[in-house]
Amino acid sequence: MVKPTKTPHQTEAATSATDLPEEPISNPGETVIERDEFAHPSFIDPNARLPRIQALRGTTPKLCGYFVPTNQMAKAGWRDFDESKLTTYIFEASGEEEQGLLIPKPRMLVCPRTPCLAYDKEVSRQANQLVILGVYTSEHKADDNIGNTQYFEVILLDKNNQPLHQVPLSYRASGANQATFSIEWNQFIDEITACHAITNGIAARGKDTRFKSLCVFAFTTKREQVGKKQKSFACRVVSHEKPTLENWKQYFVGFDKRMKYLVWENLQPTLPQMIPGAPAPPTLLGSTQPIAAPPAQF
Repeated sequence: MVKPTKTPHQTEAATSATDLPEEPISNPGETVIERDEFAHPSFIDPNARLPRIQALRGTTPKLCGYFVPTNQMAKAGWRDFDESKLTTYIFEASGEEEQGLLIPKPRMLVCPRTPCLAYDKEVSRQANQLVILGVYTSEHKADDNIGNTQYFEVILLDKNNQPLHQVPLSYRASGANQATFSIEWNQFIDEITACHAITNGIAARGKDTRFKSLCVFAFTTKREQVGKKQKSFACRVVSHEKPTLENWKQYFVGFDKRMKYLVWENLQPTLPQMIPGAPAPPTLLGSTQPIAAPPAQF
């Protein structure tokens, strides 16, 4: 019998704040808020659950997309709450209804908190919690009882690249949603990295998570059937807006000083990724800081 593995939100870990300046950053002409000592990111509880966002397949194509329930919107500090934009979503398994914001074409800043993980489906159902087996590899694909899942923290943006909320959202991607989200996001990162390299006359070498977390991933979802033996519908990421040499800066918020430090302060992209169930917390090369614990949903 496989013992339930501690999921990210159950693993205690101390974290250090991303390397940020002591004084808040503002753009020319903006009012600077003087923060007291307790506003420093080091006071944030790394084990506190973040509000969540879910990828939902829906019962019809129009109900497929990314869903933030109203109670999670409140927890996230939604900046422009418009009741007329809310959708009532009915969950197929339980029949429960929940009101929230459904977004079929999100714009978001993305920070992975784990690599793609393998979990035992049957034991997870029996234990009523996620049982992580380790990092997902090609060897797991042949086993129908092993699923794939990955944790992210994201910030949703409006069409002007301004945050829709104050607190980052926890996003757990699984199955076809994780696979297609990961493929499209990595393609997008490669494209914007190439645009940046050509603009600056440098080699298009891979960037670190600080750069990636500043890239605006705008994508489209679609309700499609997936599976080999038993087919079922899933919320798949089917395309993304592609940056060009002419417009790539519209998909990058790093040139806005205030926005850059807001993103780094909230997403903390320099924290190492976590592998739940690992014998010892992995760390970045040369770092002695343990990994952060992202919140989990099962």
